[in-house]
Amino acid sequence: MTLEARGADRQERVELRELAQRHLSPVMTRVTDLVVRRAHGAKFWTTDGREYLDFVSGVAVNAVGHTHPEVVRAIQQQSEQLIHLGLNYGYYESVVRLATKLAAVTPGELDTVFFSNSGAEAIDGAIKLARAATGRPSVVAFEGSFHGRTVGAMSLTASSAKYRKSYEPLMGGVYHVPYPYVRLFKGMTEQQVVEHCLRSLEQLFLLRVDPSQVAAVIIEPVLGEGGYVPAPIDFIRRLRQMTAEHGILLVFDEVQTGFGRTGKMFAAEHSGVVPDILVAAKALSGGMPLGAVIAPRSLHDKWQVGSHGSTFGGNPVSCAAACASLSIIERDGLVERSAVLGRQVLARLCERVGHLPTVAEIRGLGLMIGIEFQDEHGDPGTRIVSRIRDEALQGGLLVTNCGAYGQTIRLMPPLNIPEEDLDRGLSILERAILNVASRSCKGEVS
Repeated sequence: MTLEARGADRQERVELRELAQRHLSPVMTRVTDLVVRRAHGAKFWTTDGREYLDFVSGVAVNAVGHTHPEVVRAIQQQSEQLIHLGLNYGYYESVVRLATKLAAVTPGELDTVFFSNSGAEAIDGAIKLARAATGRPSVVAFEGSFHGRTVGAMSLTASSAKYRKSYEPLMGGVYHVPYPYVRLFKGMTEQQVVEHCLRSLEQLFLLRVDPSQVAAVIIEPVLGEGGYVPAPIDFIRRLRQMTAEHGILLVFDEVQTGFGRTGKMFAAEHSGVVPDILVAAKALSGGMPLGAVIAPRSLHDKWQVGSHGSTFGGNPVSCAAACASLSIIERDGLVERSAVLGRQVLARLCERVGHLPTVAEIRGLGLMIGIEFQDEHGDPGTRIVSRIRDEALQGGLLVTNCGAYGQTIRLMPPLNIPEEDLDRGLSILERAILNVASRSCKGEVS
């Protein structure tokens, strides 16, 4: 690149940043100030020509990587035929094909779909479906959960008070009980934590809301924003029993866990539990806006016609992209690959950085992996994570954090990431962890 071209690129970056800072709302959390020009596979390039590895994948959206040629082609072809119609006014092939495909890949009798634009909207739809189908007003969610930022979804979210601050009063009839995040229960075994959390639900039914008034219990089978924490299988199975005994619908929020992320097509398959309602989004559509409320036809039939809807939900282009993405995931064995690579990554991280006093726990399912950090006092390693994230970015790797204190690095690379890219990205991350740990031991991290 010539000196003149580099100067033009630099000017473009400055202008774009200035315009963004002037016209984009600052309410959105900004992890970096990078100006991205293009992306492909597990990489993206900024306007200064620098290459980065992407272990965030648009927050678990790009399961088949950025700009997969087959997804791009599906978007192009659909755009030439039909961009928008609205499901009120007719059927079209991409939405019908996608609904049929989802009925085939979801567990049990989850055979009917309502499409929305996002995961949060789909959560709102699931709440409305549960209330309409049962005639009950209340919903139970879990501490540490994240379900979205619409008013309904935010009422269920309990991963950070910042999501609720300034917006109360929120939707009524919502109750929270502890999630079986074993590490938070000091000195207790996993089974003891399971028993404690189930007793908390029983106490809720005894003291605060009669179970006959509860429409649904909603849970993330693996906490996402709350820390990348898989729920114990025994807990999920017994939760299914408890909800069934009381006629309560069990809703799985699989917005982040769906479509191979955990080494199964859906995280529900790890426990063998089939929820009454499954909510999907993110990796569903290969990067396009799309969410889905999936439940048996018998449940959807209890939803009064016209009482819920969406202008853009089930958009033809988004559905075409989703059909292409799902075909790639199935054809290329990416669910199985996620399971295999996930085990390898966990073993490697445990061997290379698991011994460090700053590493509290390494956990995960498939390519949904969390590395939780602590400081010298055993408190959440928020500053440590911030330094690791910055150092990794300087080394050419994008990672992000989660957990109530931001104490956990979460890894969610594309399911089809080339192994050489995975290896290089892990090496960058490991160096960052080791460097920050060394400075932490010397008291240099503040």
